[in-house]
Amino acid sequence: MKKLDYSSLISKNAPLPIESPPGLSMDGSKKSKYIFSITYTNPHTFQKNKMSDALNTAINKEWNTLTKYPDIQGYPKLRNLISNNLQLYRKLTVNPELVFLSSGAGGAIKTILDTFIDSGDIVLVEEFTYLGTLNMLLAKGAKVIHIPTDQYGIETEKLENTLKDLKLKNTLPKLICTIPVYQNPMGITMSLGRKKSLIKLSEKYQIPIIENESYADFRIDGPNLPPTLMSLDTAGTVIYVSAYTKLLGCGLRLGYAVLPANMQNVLSRFDSGNSPSQLASILVYEFLKNYRNEHVVSTADSLKIKRDTMLKALEKYFPKTCSWSKPNGGMMIWLKLPSNANTWTALPHAIKNSVEYNPGPQFHAGKSGKNFLRLTYSYNSADEIQEGIKILSEVFDQEEMFK
Repeated sequence: MKKLDYSSLISKNAPLPIESPPGLSMDGSKKSKYIFSITYTNPHTFQKNKMSDALNTAINKEWNTLTKYPDIQGYPKLRNLISNNLQLYRKLTVNPELVFLSSGAGGAIKTILDTFIDSGDIVLVEEFTYLGTLNMLLAKGAKVIHIPTDQYGIETEKLENTLKDLKLKNTLPKLICTIPVYQNPMGITMSLGRKKSLIKLSEKYQIPIIENESYADFRIDGPNLPPTLMSLDTAGTVIYVSAYTKLLGCGLRLGYAVLPANMQNVLSRFDSGNSPSQLASILVYEFLKNYRNEHVVSTADSLKIKRDTMLKALEKYFPKTCSWSKPNGGMMIWLKLPSNANTWTALPHAIKNSVEYNPGPQFHAGKSGKNFLRLTYSYNSADEIQEGIKILSEVFDQEEMFK
């Protein structure tokens, strides 16, 4: 009997296919020992007992809410806590009615993109940008334009030049997407001056900004974080996104967005299918209410050891022809190799040696950046990080990537 060919039934509105690096998967732990390719939650500070206590409390106190469909914007107590914490830790005043919970930061971003982005729409991003958001944009057929970015963040003068050129062609971007804190993948934090300039451009050209602060809870050292873009916004152009996925557990998949007040009428258009489970929301609420601060501190202490270990290993095993970021927080280091290196084609050789990383072209719509790569340090132990970097340097040396 002839088997049904499902490929012939795919919707014309289905996401466009995205090219992935050879051999790399989102579940690298099944294949490789050294997972430098995924920003997993730090397993060495996972609060198993306290998480269990929070879950027990959540079920005993709120079991009845699990028998009903949740609030369309998510668990109200968690939205109130998010509002309070943003005021306390990011000096951002937020109305809980403008917060909606999502399945990770990616869920919030997908909801926003599904609401506003059509095929052919222009979206501006940093020189390299988070591959999850980039892939969503490419799958929707958006035209992604990368703006040069330095150690202070997106270069706003060059951004304005791009906006002027587009305006002359009678077209403007639908959105600007930025990760201004410990940017993924480059690890940089946007300066206050650049943030003010970005806000002015957003207001002048009437282009919304998606501000993704998913790594704001991961400050290790260095200066205090500058204010959020949303706190500088007076025209309602900034949509704020963050998540607890990396802090509390990738399996929990809980994030949120904060909408500007003038966007509230759009809430009814949002697809609630990206909402997190009610149980996960109640659990996160109970855990954050009781243990947030100590968990943030212990996570930062652990990440400091891992970051410093990776930086020392790079210094020891990688030649001076290479350079890399030295982030004050977050979970990743951005490397630049000599111009002839190709991190995309070298990846399968690294995977054969049980090391996974992200090639630079994964973070660029035009697949530029072949001599760049991202290394994450949240998953492995310090000893494993040292071992893995040594092995990676040997692979790259064999592939003549250092010349």
